[in-house]
Amino acid sequence: MKENVMDIKLLNRSYLETLSSADLISLADDFGIDIPDNLNRSFIIAELLEVAEELSQENEDDIVASEDAPVINNTEKLAETFNETSICAILRNPAWIYVYWDISAADLARLSSSSMLTSVLLRVSFWETEDADNPVESFDIQIGISDRQQYILLSPGRKFVRVDLTAVFSGGQEENLCISKKIRLPFSPQILNKALPGRDVELPPLIELSGMKQLLSSHFENHRQSFL
Repeated sequence: MKENVMDIKLLNRSYLETLSSADLISLADDFGIDIPDNLNRSFIIAELLEVAEELSQENEDDIVASEDAPVINNTEKLAETFNETSICAILRNPAWIYVYWDISAADLARLSSSSMLTSVLLRVSFWETEDADNPVESFDIQIGISDRQQYILLSPGRKFVRVDLTAVFSGGQEENLCISKKIRLPFSPQILNKALPGRDVELPPLIELSGMKQLLSSHFENHRQSFL
């Protein structure tokens, strides 16, 4: 279509009726409309009006699409609790999982009022298979009753992990408040299973260049419970 086509807003029937047949054919040519010989001028006008309507609609759609979307000032916030005792563990990377949980109002009131409660903890257990009955390793992380999230450093060389939210009462009694699903852990080279701080392990050159020993030392200093 030629760039000098007149403003499509002017293309109405009243205006087109004032044009000669030659001008109508020329205008149709500007819009890329193929006009057969000896075509009645009323058909030419109808074709021009149809094209003008289509172009007008396209322009309106372009204007709407280019405008900034309206900003909605929504002051509503997500609830801080859904009043359900539950826990979820998410694999952040091969070395870490992120755990978050909630405690229902009824459980929270029961635990807070109990004179027998001694602690609340996260029990991190590792499993050889997803359907195994007993874990091959476990360790506990002490948490506060008002805590709701925790990053946990994983023990190397394990295949599945599960995290339990557990209440401990005097006399050694325990109550599993909720448990997470078992998470399949990525495979890691066996050499890394032995490369814990304090052990003199000769790592392959590529792993040595990655700074793995320094990383393990940092983990040990800041997250010692995960190595116990």
